[in-house]
Amino acid sequence: MRCPKCESISEQRFCPQCGLDLQLYDEIASIKKEVAALRILVTPRSELRPEMVAPPPALPKSQEPVPENVPPKLPPPIPPALLRVQKESSGSAEAFPELALGQKWLLGIGVLVLIIGIGFFLKYAFDQHWIGPAARISIGFILGVLLLVAANASHRKALRGLDVGIGAVGLGSLYLTTYAAAQVYQLLPDELALLVILLTTATGITLALHWNSQALAALAFLAGYVAPLIFGVGQFDHWLFLGYVMILTTGCQLLAFGRGWRSLNFVGAILTWALLTTFSWQSYRPGWWQETLFFTHFVFLAHSILPFVDAGIRKRAFPSSIFLLALVNGLFCCAFSDYLLKSDKWPSAMVCLGYAIVAAVFGLLLLRARLSRLLSGWLIGQALVFLLIFFGKILASYWVPVSWSAELVVLYWVAAKCNDRTLLAGTVLIALIVIGANVSLNWVNVLSRWNPEFRGTDYLHSNQDAVARWCGGVSIIFSLLLITWLDRTGRVGTPHPVLNRWYEFLGVASLFGFANQELHRFAFQFMHQGGLAGFSALWCVFAAGLMFVGVWRRRKVYRGAAIGLLFVTLFKVLLLDTAQVSTPYRILSCIVLGTVMVAVSFVYYRFSARLTGR
Repeated sequence: MRCPKCESISEQRFCPQCGLDLQLYDEIASIKKEVAALRILVTPRSELRPEMVAPPPALPKSQEPVPENVPPKLPPPIPPALLRVQKESSGSAEAFPELALGQKWLLGIGVLVLIIGIGFFLKYAFDQHWIGPAARISIGFILGVLLLVAANASHRKALRGLDVGIGAVGLGSLYLTTYAAAQVYQLLPDELALLVILLTTATGITLALHWNSQALAALAFLAGYVAPLIFGVGQFDHWLFLGYVMILTTGCQLLAFGRGWRSLNFVGAILTWALLTTFSWQSYRPGWWQETLFFTHFVFLAHSILPFVDAGIRKRAFPSSIFLLALVNGLFCCAFSDYLLKSDKWPSAMVCLGYAIVAAVFGLLLLRARLSRLLSGWLIGQALVFLLIFFGKILASYWVPVSWSAELVVLYWVAAKCNDRTLLAGTVLIALIVIGANVSLNWVNVLSRWNPEFRGTDYLHSNQDAVARWCGGVSIIFSLLLITWLDRTGRVGTPHPVLNRWYEFLGVASLFGFANQELHRFAFQFMHQGGLAGFSALWCVFAAGLMFVGVWRRRKVYRGAAIGLLFVTLFKVLLLDTAQVSTPYRILSCIVLGTVMVAVSFVYYRFSARLTGR
């Protein structure tokens, strides 16, 4: 019957297009006809109106009944490719497991058994000296080529999975035969063997492109990268080795971004650095620093800049892991360039500055083109990280935290504008690194106090850098608290409660640590006996400040921290101060602690209504 709503023809109860109940609609139409007939019978002839005895009006075109002998309209023809795929899927599903077992499993197992049998035969022939070295190598190459031909035939017959398996065996046969020809039988020079490996890798990549197989491409690149490690990196000329790796890196990146095979990004980056590290340990010579440094810059462009450019041009959305890989690769390039330049201050710093400029330029270009704020944000963030390294190299030790603090605020600003959680989490990580570097810089002399050889040597002259030290410490504290305020008030972007709590905690903890560090320096130089009492007084004052902020801003966490710090100070006074310091300092500790605790108690009495909200 024909559906009155969408005019589609169907023999089912419900219309497959709109879901209308056709049977219920037919029954309602029959009931209407019967009611009309009964009305005519029960109504007197004198009261009949013309419209009651007139034949029912013709139904609309959408409601006209369809004759039974009229066939329904045929659907549009299905494309041949889709019809072939449907036949394959329906045939395999209907015949499972017999056809699947007979067509694919038996074929695959049979090919594998044949390969194993051929291998046993060749091994037996080699052991019996039936075949010489040259013939063995020729058989290996011929077998590899035949396997690749068989894999291509399997792909044409739509034997999915079997084609990749046979192709992988064929590529493996070619790789192993090349290695045997060069290393076992010395029939090929190492340079020619490396070119054969490169040609085999290109063959595998071509098949992977033709078959659209990411697994085969990853296997081909893996074998191509591992081959120099198996042969021995030191056996090749450095120009040949670096050119070989450059070709592999270029092909890997182009294939990864051209086809969207993201795993190749990680395969190329990890194996490139594995080869470069092995090369620097085994065969690097100081006279090769120029070409090796050029190759390092090429790796930086390939893995740290190209992903952003490709994503911006193609307007693709890459996962954050690709961008994190780009940042880690840039850090490795900075470290390796520093190694090549023998840690020379200004050349290494200029390399980091150059990386920062390149990343910032591409980031600003993407931002100006309005392609993706996230891409430009990651590039600018990467540039700021390189600037951290640059300022760390050229500035004096105590002035480094000043520049790092300013860059931390800018990096948060970029991440908040992009509203990228991964980049925001990265700012917290960098904040921890900045705080850790400043702590290690300032407390190295504190720890040297306990070493008799260094006791008092540098510590007595610490006031020479007091201004720079205070600027660095205060700038870190100010930057952390400024980021807290910016994020909590939403001045830059959407507030992130967890993020601003982290920054708030880091800012308050940095303030507490900086105050203790400076008090330790002062006590070590001027008041050895009163050091413990001074710390007790400082902790009491800091607890009072936390309590003030907690009452003023109605922050329970501050009030809890103040009470906890007061109790820690109480235990310290009772257990350490009363036993190790002189009487005047004991009196000072007790008076300050008691006064602060009474004042805190008074605050709770005075502002109980404010704190409880009643």
